[in-house]
Amino acid sequence: GDSLYFNGCQIRQAITKPLDLTRASKIMFVLQIGSISQTESCNTNLS
Repeated sequence: GDSLYFNGCQIRQAITKPLDLTRASKIMFVLQIGSISQTESCNTNLS
């Protein structure tokens, strides 16, 4: 399937094309935040 990949420390967004969901019962997607390898290359203080 198609996928998006974002790299680096910054704000991101993904905008889809308009979807006609008048007959849809559900929308499915997978979101993975972070990576399998735990690195210190991108740490942000959220406080």
